[in-house]
Amino acid sequence: MAAPTLHYWGFKARAHLPVLVAAFAEQPLNWNKTPEWPGMKDKTPFGQLPYLEDGDVKIAQSMAIARYLARKYKLDGETLTEFAASEQLVEESTDLYTLTAKANYAPDKAAAYAKLFAEDVPRHLAFLEKLLHGTTFTGKVLLGDLAVFAILNTLVDLEPTALDKTPKVKAFYDHVLAIPSINAAVSAVPAYFKRG
Repeated sequence: MAAPTLHYWGFKARAHLPVLVAAFAEQPLNWNKTPEWPGMKDKTPFGQLPYLEDGDVKIAQSMAIARYLARKYKLDGETLTEFAASEQLVEESTDLYTLTAKANYAPDKAAAYAKLFAEDVPRHLAFLEKLLHGTTFTGKVLLGDLAVFAILNTLVDLEPTALDKTPKVKAFYDHVLAIPSINAAVSAVPAYFKRG
């Protein structure tokens, strides 16, 4: 069977997590980083990207794609407890992504990013700090761990010292970043969000 094809531009944004899921699972993923847009708009379920094609499966929505790949590669947890812990982390990563995007598109971008890193990010990192047990949240690297790592990677791109006051979160981030396939995936793609 051919590798899945992911259609999305080549930067860290909505496709970041699905790319990291495939990388961690060490499974091939054809990433079409220059999609014919808006030419393929009518082909997608909701007229937007990212869009994944995997044989008969055609799916949109970044988190649905990430969950599909996680299930395919058995990264969604072996027990209901692991699944629940992983899923709450996925949702937490979505909250942080939404806050980051809101700052990025704010009329006063500099002030919005200042607030993000002075108030919002520290509050969320404090919650995450309490949930960590060792170098993972779930006892192993699952979708939720990768989701949190993906948004932390985006935040560190924007503010390299963002994790310095949460040592457990920083240790988690460094642990996942040290995985060769994750490091390669992160290093190969530029950031989308920019403070300036």
